[in-house]
Amino acid sequence: MAEPAILVTQTDPARLHDARQWVEKTFAAWEADSYVGKLVVTELIGNVRRHVGDHETTVRAYPCERGICLEVTDSSPVLPVVRPLDLAAESGRGLAVLKELTRTLGWNHTDGGKVVFVVLETAGA
Repeated sequence: MAEPAILVTQTDPARLHDARQWVEKTFAAWEADSYVGKLVVTELIGNVRRHVGDHETTVRAYPCERGICLEVTDSSPVLPVVRPLDLAAESGRGLAVLKELTRTLGWNHTDGGKVVFVVLETAGA
């Protein structure tokens, strides 16, 4: 298995492009499609800024048994809530969309916060 790729980044919306480029480069090294990964990192980093208020986060990506795991950390112990997917809603449906697009969506408490993660399906996984 490959070593995890780690990015420490600002949660400022203007910096999301940098995180998407990092995902693209990282996934290319593993010969994996990055389209959904870029969507995931955009949503999860945006959630850190919007719901937690952290100005910095750590993103980790690594191949795992079922695909590629992508994690984003924050400083809040409050766990996310996946709302029912309401296509007419103007907000609050991001995690529901990620749940549909990924193999797994989950979260775990960490010392002083949490990590939200997805497992992305890859060819052959």
